Amino acid sequence: MVPTSDDDGNGPNPLGLERKCLTNNVFLLGSLVFVLYNLIGSFEMTYPNTTSPPLQRQLILRKDLFPNVVSPSNPTRLSPNMAKLWFASNADERKYEVPTDMEWIKKYGRGLDADGGVRYLTNRTWIETRGKQGNCAGALQVFNWIMKQVIEKNGCLMVAYGQLIHIHREEDFVNKLGKFIDDDIDLWASPETVAHVATLERQLNSKFGWTMRCFVHDDKVVLVQIFASCEHTVSSRAGKSKSSQPGIELYPMYTIPRQGNETQYDVVKDIWRGTEFPEHLIFPVGKATLTSGGIEEPLDLQIPNHPFQLMECLYGNWMVPSSKHASNHMKVVC
Repeated sequence: MVPTSDDDGNGPNPLGLERKCLTNNVFLLGSLVFVLYNLIGSFEMTYPNTTSPPLQRQLILRKDLFPNVVSPSNPTRLSPNMAKLWFASNADERKYEVPTDMEWIKKYGRGLDADGGVRYLTNRTWIETRGKQGNCAGALQVFNWIMKQVIEKNGCLMVAYGQLIHIHREEDFVNKLGKFIDDDIDLWASPETVAHVATLERQLNSKFGWTMRCFVHDDKVVLVQIFASCEHTVSSRAGKSKSSQPGIELYPMYTIPRQGNETQYDVVKDIWRGTEFPEHLIFPVGKATLTSGGIEEPLDLQIPNHPFQLMECLYGNWMVPSSKHASNHMKVVC
C-alpha cells in the first residue's frame, strides 16, 4: 500500500478516513446550498418591475407552470386550419359558436355589445323553479369545481382584473367576515376552455343549482356568465348577472398579430373588453394555490405569467384600494 498523508505506512488510518469523509460532506453540503440559493434567486426574479408587494406565503407557493396544463404554452394562439368550435344549449339544442375566425376576432372588441342578445343555456321554467327551492351552492365551491374540470382537461382559465388584485393584495376572494370583496369572479379563458365550460352547464344545474348564459354577437359567443339560479331574474338585457351569489364571468382571449405586422403574433386580446396585452405578460400560464376564508379546500388557480407587472399596467398602484376599473379597448404597453 502506498502511504498517504493520513496513512503512517502501517495500514489505513481511521481518523484520516473520517477527515476525508467530513471534507467530502462539507463540499457536498456547500454545493447544495449554492444550488438552492440560485434556485431561490431565480424564483424571486420571476416578478420583475413590481411595487414591492409582500411575499404571499399562502398564495404563491410556486411560480412554475402547471405540468401539462397548457400545450402549447399559449393556448389562445389559433391554428390557421383550426376547426370551428361549437356547443349546444340545453334549453333548445341550439348551437353556439366560439369565435375562431381571426379577421373577425381582430375587428371585434367594442365591449358591452351583444347585438345577438343574451342566450340562456337552460330554459326559463327550470331556472325559476330551481331558484325558488333555494340552497344554491356558494360561488367559491362552484369556481373550485370548474377549475378542477378545466385542469383535468389541460385547459386555460386565468384569474383576471379585480380578482387578480384581491388574491394578491387581500390574499383572498373574501374579507375577514367571509363576504366577497368583489361582485363577481373575472376569468380569462382560451377558446377551447370557453366551449368546454359551456358543456358543463347541465352538471352545474344538478350539482349546484347554477346555470349560465352567453352574450352573442354575429352569432358568436363573446362572453359567458355563470350564476346561481337562486334570486336570479331571467332577463334578455346585457348586464351583470344578479343572484344570491357573486357570478363567474369568462372572457374569451386570443393571440392576434401585432398591428402593422401580420406575421408577428404576440398580442393577447380579451375580445369582450377589447383590451390588448403583450403576450409575455400573460403566457406561459402560472400556477398558484390559495387558502381562502370562503372555502375549506385550497383553491388551485391559474394566473398570468407576470401578474404584478400586468396589474401595474392596468391600474397603477394596485396595492392601494380604488374604485378605478380597467378601461375597455385599452392597449396595454409595458
